[in-house]
Amino acid sequence: MPASGRIRRRLALAIVLTALIPLLAAIWLAESTVRQTSARFFIPDVGTHLDRSLGLYQELARNVKALMREEAAEISLRPELRRAVNSGSHAAIQTELKRAFAEHPSLVSLAVRDMDGQVLAEVTRDHPLDPARENQLEVTRALSETRDPPEGAQLSAQFAADKRHFDELGEMSQFVDTYKQVERRRESDERGYVLAFSALLCITIVAAIGVGSLLARGVSRRIAELAHATRRVAEGDLSIRVPEGGSDEIADLAGAFNRMLSEVESSRARIEYLQRISAWQEMARRLAHEIKNPLTPISLAVQEVHRRYAGADPEYQRLVDTTLEIVEDEVGTLRRLVGEFSDFARLPQASLERADLADFLREQRARYGVRASERDSSESALNDLLSLGQVADINIEFYVPQAECEALVDRQMLSRVLYNLVRNAAQALLGRARGEGRVQVRLERDGDFFNLDVEDNGPGIPRELRETVFDPYVTTKDDGTGLGLSIVKKIVIEHGGTVRAGQSQLGGAHLRVRLPVPGTRAAERALEDVPPLIFDRSDDAARAGIS
Repeated sequence: MPASGRIRRRLALAIVLTALIPLLAAIWLAESTVRQTSARFFIPDVGTHLDRSLGLYQELARNVKALMREEAAEISLRPELRRAVNSGSHAAIQTELKRAFAEHPSLVSLAVRDMDGQVLAEVTRDHPLDPARENQLEVTRALSETRDPPEGAQLSAQFAADKRHFDELGEMSQFVDTYKQVERRRESDERGYVLAFSALLCITIVAAIGVGSLLARGVSRRIAELAHATRRVAEGDLSIRVPEGGSDEIADLAGAFNRMLSEVESSRARIEYLQRISAWQEMARRLAHEIKNPLTPISLAVQEVHRRYAGADPEYQRLVDTTLEIVEDEVGTLRRLVGEFSDFARLPQASLERADLADFLREQRARYGVRASERDSSESALNDLLSLGQVADINIEFYVPQAECEALVDRQMLSRVLYNLVRNAAQALLGRARGEGRVQVRLERDGDFFNLDVEDNGPGIPRELRETVFDPYVTTKDDGTGLGLSIVKKIVIEHGGTVRAGQSQLGGAHLRVRLPVPGTRAAERALEDVPPLIFDRSDDAARAGIS
């Protein structure tokens, strides 16, 4: 079973359990809270007292209405009022109505009407009925000897009652109905709450499973990629890389894993390159030894033949002269190759010391700017380069920063690096059809590294050769040995740096040497990756007589 599947299921289960346990506790707590709240607020005695209160309000309303009816009946039975009505005197009726009105303050109006409804006399208070504050109750009573409705005059009494009592009665009645309705719905509400929480639980579990699966899928996929990459690395493939997307710890782990692979790959490439160089140095030492020994006898033999021939045949004499010239030229070429092989075979390991790269380049600029008549004849290599520059009309330009650029370098070895790079650039500029050649040497700091760039406006290096041009015996020149850039790369690696070939903005080749700044993590890591020389053949070369 794949590890990613197990991790995915475990993460999903962990998320589900993490969501499930609090929800179950929340449902139990909610149900308990609802029941306790219901038990606290829905007390049977509360309902009984509410019913009694409502009955009191209703009794109060009935009593108020009954009192008003009694007052109307008492007024209608007053003998004086009846006699006034029977006499038909409007003034007498008015007087009796005023006397009765004054005795009952709750009256709004008091009137006597005949059987046709015409007002015979009426008394009203000084302000009308206020509907916002008062309720109206109108009572009609017969003005006859009996209490049955007569076929004669009637007393119409209009009373005013405080509206608040009746409004409170309605509100109380509505409140009691609501309370009883809520009480009847209590159990169904409790079941509804539990069902709602249960539905929420189900939805949460489904969402948790979905989210957990998505998260687990992403995490397990990235872990599986790391595991796959680890297996590939164990099989020897250092070119594999894992995606670094995201901003979590796995992304940091992927980034660290990729950086580790880059460092291991770079370290292995350096070690392999130095091993190859050591092997090539051994081969160069043997070639130089094997080639140099027969050169002197060959040269002496041809010279002896040329010297001893005293014949008179001009054609044969010309053949002997030509043969001597060809042999001496080829022997000279072989001696030059032997010299380059010897230099390559005796190439020592760099001995690093702190030095200012800016001062170093200023010294080199001063050396490259010396006139031919002022040169030291012992610096044959530099003299050849300067002469080459003068013949080909080549300007060597230095761009050096004023600030201090301290680095760990071997000044003698780094001088050879610069010489080889500038010589290659100058040789590439030979045979230009028109215009002067330019070689630029530039030093800049780039983060934890110093960039030493050598550029020219020559034909450049073909793209397909930019990776292999630093291997021994790989060259773009007809008469080159392909050892110059190999020496450059070996020295740069021993400095903890790198060298790359590319396209120059001037149109030609661009060689960049990157050297770490001392005290930085890049310097520590780079120098830790530099292995000691695998083979040191300088003593063997000396014993073999290579010079």
